[in-house]
Amino acid sequence: MKKNSLGVGLVFIFIGVVIIAWQLKVLDLSFINSVFGFVFRNLTEVISMILIVIGLNIIFRKYRFVKVITWVAFFAVIIALSQLYPLKSKGLFILRDEVSENGNYENGDGENRNYFEINKEEDTLYGELDINLGMVKINVDSTDDKLIKGEIRGINFKEPVINYKEGNKKAKIKIKAPDIKNLLNVENIKDGNLDLFLNKDVLWDIDLNLGMVDTEFDTSDLQVKELNLNGGAGNFKLIIGERQKEIEIEVNAGASNVEIYVPKNSGVKVKNTGVLSTMEFNGIKAVKDGKHYISENYDDAENKIKIDVKMGAGNVSINAK
Repeated sequence: MKKNSLGVGLVFIFIGVVIIAWQLKVLDLSFINSVFGFVFRNLTEVISMILIVIGLNIIFRKYRFVKVITWVAFFAVIIALSQLYPLKSKGLFILRDEVSENGNYENGDGENRNYFEINKEEDTLYGELDINLGMVKINVDSTDDKLIKGEIRGINFKEPVINYKEGNKKAKIKIKAPDIKNLLNVENIKDGNLDLFLNKDVLWDIDLNLGMVDTEFDTSDLQVKELNLNGGAGNFKLIIGERQKEIEIEVNAGASNVEIYVPKNSGVKVKNTGVLSTMEFNGIKAVKDGKHYISENYDDAENKIKIDVKMGAGNVSINAK
């Protein structure tokens, strides 16, 4: 065996041992998932560790035992860290109906249906929600018993991922479409529906990245600091409640119809950079100041709403309710 092939050989030996241990039920699937999950979540750091190991092997290339020690230490550290810092997904339940012949999860009428919910930790105060889906209709409302819960119908999606920062103080949640391989499956390119409920006692930053969008987002009972929508053509209806002392909204869309409803006494500041999009105000007295439309009561209002709209074409209406 050549000296420079020792490291590669150890890698294959390690993989083989893991597979055999799994087949003999010495290792369970959760252990394997935790190891590979840690690697993919910390890919930059893992690559850096590999480069360090390779560098040590180059420096001490005359000593074969150094290769053995460094690669064994590398795998040992990865395993140890994956168990010390697992992916936190407390209270996450994915509830599905029976599996169909093609491997998708379907309900009785043949529609893909996925339920999920995540329990709220007592000390969770802030939430960051990142949704990346294709052509989907989204309805958003509030809940007081879970951190987040919802139902996705008609499309497949990857299991929600949650990480915590600062203990459990801040929760980061990602809901994504299937990977590229699955997206190329024609069966996955279809319209879907997402009913989503967010905890009303958590302060949220929300990013929505969608394809064809038809969304009704009701924040009347929610606390939202920032809301970003990136989508193609479609309809976007946003209802802002009085719980929003200050909220920043950014809409990046194609040819769309955007309706935003705000409390009648709130202060509104709107920037519209769409070349072919129109802007209208209903029940709000706004004056144009440079690139912005500003309501007359903006400086004195208790609730301030900043809106930045970037659309290719369409209509934007700001309505007092």
